[in-house]
Amino acid sequence: MFKRTDEGKFEVSKFYEGHSHRLVSPRKKQLLRSVRSVNNVHKNLLFACNRANVGTSKGYQILKEQVGSYENIGCTQRDLQKISRNMKELIKDSNADMFIENFKRKHEMNNSFFYEYVSDNVGKLKYVFWADGISRKNYSLFGDVVSFDTTYSTNKYHQIFAPFTGVNHHRQSITFGAAFLNDEKEESFVWLFETFLKAMGGNKPVMIITYQDQAMTNAIESVFKGSSHRFCMWHILKKLSEKVGGTLNDNNDFNNRFNSCVWNSESSEEFEFEWNDIISGFGLEENGWLSTMYELRRMWIPAYFKDIFMAGILRTTSRSESENSFFGHFLNKKLNLVEFWMRFDSALEAQRHKELLADNATLHSIPALKMHVDLEKHGREIYTHEIF
Repeated sequence: MFKRTDEGKFEVSKFYEGHSHRLVSPRKKQLLRSVRSVNNVHKNLLFACNRANVGTSKGYQILKEQVGSYENIGCTQRDLQKISRNMKELIKDSNADMFIENFKRKHEMNNSFFYEYVSDNVGKLKYVFWADGISRKNYSLFGDVVSFDTTYSTNKYHQIFAPFTGVNHHRQSITFGAAFLNDEKEESFVWLFETFLKAMGGNKPVMIITYQDQAMTNAIESVFKGSSHRFCMWHILKKLSEKVGGTLNDNNDFNNRFNSCVWNSESSEEFEFEWNDIISGFGLEENGWLSTMYELRRMWIPAYFKDIFMAGILRTTSRSESENSFFGHFLNKKLNLVEFWMRFDSALEAQRHKELLADNATLHSIPALKMHVDLEKHGREIYTHEIF
């Protein structure tokens, strides 16, 4: 206890040694609660790391490298984790409301931002679709062929993330719009496809490519009348090893012949002859999956739709695979909707920055010629580098 003297100074009036404790060493001073605090610098870094899909522990390491040492950070990793947990707890009960409010603000700032949503009878978010002005403009330029996929796992509520993807003039994937659905029923896809057309001024794609799903197929036939519908090669071919078994999967002769039959058949007659030869040659007559895929051959074998412009989206089977990988760098199934939006927005920026880099390369550099003929020189002038 201290007592103030008449001279304005303080003196110890009482001291009880049992209540004291050892003083911390200078190296441990940084760990005292009295000197630790999470300031705006820490919070801003936490927010930036969240957008970039960087966890709190890695963010803490980045902060340490920025300031030189752990003792200069001003807080511990656990302090940052606590702040992150508190932020999630704060938005837990109003997560969907904040998600939709964000769309409302974006539309008020720029009416080219389109969104629509449906809630059920208890106010739970059922469907939502959104597309900003750049996505809608991209669709007007590159929307001949659209890839639609719902196989992503991106939030803690098990909602289905459904992006619409196309290919630009650099053969890069671009996003035309995206949605969340509560289920994969036909009525859900009908709502989504009708909303998508509404956002895009009613312009239907020449072709839409999806994975194999009957409810989705029915909805496409209902909404996209006049558009061609094809199945994505990547989703089909990645099932092949599972469906034919380990022995054939390791058989190079089978794999080479099967891939050649699928990709290199010049006509439907040639495909059917090669297919039947493979089936009989490897004893696959009783394989139900292969029989089904043969019946659906007009939906996925290139020989049956060579007259349709594909923009390279079907021939390149890695298109859906690369999109899964791309979104996977930013999204994960533990995210709430607000966190999802931050990550999705960051992913879209990365996608558009990649296009900007390709635009700049095409504008300011010239690819080498192989033959030095006039046709080749003209192609170099009018095409982007990737297309050339």
